[in-house]
This record gives sequence, C-alpha cells and structure tokens, in this order.
Amino acid sequence: MKHKISFLGIVLLFLCAEVIAQQWIRIYGDTINTLSYRVHEYYDHGYVFTGKREEGWTSYGWLMKTDINGYKVWAKTFGLFGKISPISSSRITDDNGIIATGGTNFYSSNCFDPIIFKIDYCGEKEWCKVYDAPGCNGWGTDIETDFANGFIILIDRWRSENEEMIWLFRTSSTGDVIWAQKYFSNPNFSSEWSHSLTATNDSCFIITGEAYYPDPTYPGKSIIKIILVKVALDGTSIFEVPWGASNGVYSDGRQSVVDSKNNIYTAGRRARTTAPGGDSPCLFKTSKNGEPAFYKDLKSMSVAGITTTLKWFADSTLASVSQWHNSSGPDTTAVIKTDSLGNFITQKTLTTLSEYAIWGSDITYNNRLILGGYFKNSGVINGCAFKLTSELEYDSVYTRPFTYDSLCPHPIVSDTVPLDDCEVVIVGLDDAEQHPEKTKLQIYPNPTGGKVNIVMPQYLVRQNPGSILSSTTTWFRWDKTRLDILSITGKLMFTMEIPKQQTTVQVNTSTWPAGMYFARVVFMNESVVEGKLVVD
Repeated sequence: MKHKISFLGIVLLFLCAEVIAQQWIRIYGDTINTLSYRVHEYYDHGYVFTGKREEGWTSYGWLMKTDINGYKVWAKTFGLFGKISPISSSRITDDNGIIATGGTNFYSSNCFDPIIFKIDYCGEKEWCKVYDAPGCNGWGTDIETDFANGFIILIDRWRSENEEMIWLFRTSSTGDVIWAQKYFSNPNFSSEWSHSLTATNDSCFIITGEAYYPDPTYPGKSIIKIILVKVALDGTSIFEVPWGASNGVYSDGRQSVVDSKNNIYTAGRRARTTAPGGDSPCLFKTSKNGEPAFYKDLKSMSVAGITTTLKWFADSTLASVSQWHNSSGPDTTAVIKTDSLGNFITQKTLTTLSEYAIWGSDITYNNRLILGGYFKNSGVINGCAFKLTSELEYDSVYTRPFTYDSLCPHPIVSDTVPLDDCEVVIVGLDDAEQHPEKTKLQIYPNPTGGKVNIVMPQYLVRQNPGSILSSTTTWFRWDKTRLDILSITGKLMFTMEIPKQQTTVQVNTSTWPAGMYFARVVFMNESVVEGKLVVD
C-alpha cells in the first residue's frame, strides 16, 4: 500500500509539473526595471515588445523581439545615458519596420518633448525626430500608420494652455509634419488626457481618453468622462464627444476597437454612484455617429477596477484585460471574454498578485491573444507576457521550427542604439499664430490696372467646428491647392492649380472690367483663405 501511495504521489507531481509547464507566462528584465507597454505580432510570427528599461537615472526606450513561444531572440535599448527616452507606443509598419513614439528630455533636463523614431527590420535606426514642444511636458502617447505610408501621432501637453492639451500630428514617412490639429478649445473641459489611437475601417482614427465635463445631472460640478474623437485622414473632425454628455455616468477610457460597421467599443472604468459604490472594470459601446449605446460593468461589486485592453477574436467575441479589487480577497488580473453586447462568456485569471499592469495586446495569425505588461517582483519591475487561446486557455508551446528575421541579411545583435543625432523639428505652430499674415493671401499692387502678384500663404489653416468641441488643423505640407478669382457676381475669371513649391502667382487683369474681385485658395474642396482685389 505504501508503494502505491508513493507511486500516486509521483504521478500527481508529474501532472502538476505538466500543468505548470503549460502556463504560457514569460518574465523579462532580470534585475533591471523593465516595463512593457505594447506587444505586436511580427511578420515571422514572433513578437515585438516595446516599453522602457530603467538603469539608475537613465530611462531607455526598450524593444525586445521574441520567438513564437515568447523567448527572447534579441533586444535593443534606445537613448542616452543620464537621459529619459521611453517608448510609450509602437506599431509595425508596412515595410516590416517599427515606428515608436514617446518623450525625451534630451534638450532640456526639466522638460519633455515628443519623440518619434523608425527602426528597420534589422533593428537598426533609420531616422529620429524630436518635436520641440512649446510647453514643458509634451509627450507622444500613441501612434498609428496613416494608410498612405505616413504616421498619425497622438500627443499630450504639446502646449501649456488649458484648452490645448491633446494634439494629432500627421507626418510623412520620414516624420516631417504634414498637419497638426489641437482639441478641446471648449473651456468647459478640463484635465484632458489621451490614452490611445485606433484606426477605423473607413480610414479614420479614434482618440480615446478622458476629461472633466460639466454634467446637468450634477449642477455646478464636473465629472470625469470618456472622450472619443473621430478624425478623418485630412484632419477633419467627424465627431468630438464626451461619453454621454448629460447621463451622469462617471467614466474614463483606455483603449477602443471598432466592429465591421465602425461602432466603437471602449475598455475603461465606470465609477458607480449608487450602492454598492466603487469602480467597475467596464465595457462601453458607442455608435458610429458618436452616440452612447450601452455600458456593461464586467465586475459589479469591485471596490476598484478598470479594463485596460480590448481585442476581437475571430468569432466576434471580445477579449478584455480587467483588473479589480473586492472588499475582501486578493487583487485580480484576468482576461474576460464577452459577446458584443457585453454578456459574460468566460474568464481566465492571470494572477492574484498586486501591482500588475497589462497595457499591450494583439491577436495573432492563428487567433491567439498575446498580452504584454509588467509587475513588481521583490522590488524590481519585470516585464511579463501571457498567451491564451480563444477559449482562454494557455497556448501550447510550438515545437516545429520557425525562421526568424528572414528579411535581415545578417544576425541581429542586442545592443544600445544612441539617439544623439535626432533631428529637432520646430513645427511652427507659434509662427502661424503669432504671424497670421503667413496664413493669408498677399496681393500687390492693389488696386491694379494690369498684372497683379498674389503671394500664396505659408500655412493653411482649416477650422473644424464640432457639436461640442472644435478643432483647428494647421497644414505645413501639401501637394497642391487651387487659386480662383471671381467677379463680384460670382463669375470665374481665373483658376489655376498651384503646387506647394510655387509661392507667387502673377495674373494679368488688363482686360478685366473695373471693379472688385475675390481671390480664394481652395484646398480639399473648401476655401481656406480669401482676399480682395480691385481692378481700376
């Protein structure tokens, strides 16, 4: 009997070892603080993790490439000793490179400027731009590719004024600013903060964030609200809304995804105002037109809680990472699977240890969920990763060989890439605002009886009024515009396409009847600047 019990114990130990071995959990960083903010599947089915690595007073941007099983293939740090340059967000580019954004104090030890840099498929830096921020704490929060080989950068705190907290920059494929747009000109908003940027199916982008907004349900008070801004590729605001302007819902959002009809689903937090009070990890749905559809508390009894990431499985179910704490029991970090109405399907607890943060997620080619984050381990912050099947079971380890980094003609080594040669970009927003004549037409001689010179504007400014918010887009680069001159009766007297590099147009008015004429610059099918011309 004793031998049977011993044999049974060996079997149980073996089974327990098998269960532990099947837990797809990876820890990165050893004894150096390493934080993972984003994870993406790469072209070779490995994974790219980005974030930061802290060594004393130095905070480097950090990028690690792993194999399909999450084991490190190579890693890079980016920055300068004694400086701060973490990666807040990254994306895989169409040419299988990596574009990254964050902030840096390279040029001022007490202030930060947004930074963007491109890495090729060999892990080598192609270029780097630092946007010299007029404010003191400008930061690249998120980044997306723009459907045209360029990028859209979400920037917080570009300016220091209360009404100018959140910005979008659209750039070329090498980081040159094409247009810049600011949000929250409405003084009713305060403490605006952006968290993420999402590309939609109709070539637009959704900004997800939070702000305080006056709610008629609580006269004289401002409550925290999810803010959603939908922006077209040309910078036009489709809508700019707080989530439920007057419904009394306290909420803040972290990440959004869209369905095939461009309805928006947002991971975030709802503060419950009725018993039992507390914060719920929550799923919010918004129509494609910006109207609130519903919210669903994923944990209705939690004292504190939030949902940080959201992704679609192939069967149109949603996988969200939620974290919460009840009045009794441990802190919990789990993946919760729901249908598109927010109805609970199943849950996978990842850990009951406190001080975990999961901010990155992606769906793999074979419908797996890969997660990246960090946690505190014996006083050191380590990066971590989890990988689950669509049934929320830990994925198995793949034993067949995969070829990694096949596009690179040489082995990729782990090293530190200095960013001491970044180009400092003066975006020129202050120049456009302080010198409004550079946004107008200059016409001389005026009045004229013969040839007249029309100097094109140096910047193009488009006003985008919204139902609640309004925004202004300043264009720095464009291919061409159209110059029209019309008579006072609306007759078209002159029209010509003007390339960006042409600064002056000369028009012969000698055969025109005396009178007043109107010149206009047409850009993106609308008049963006006008001027008057008198022929005598």
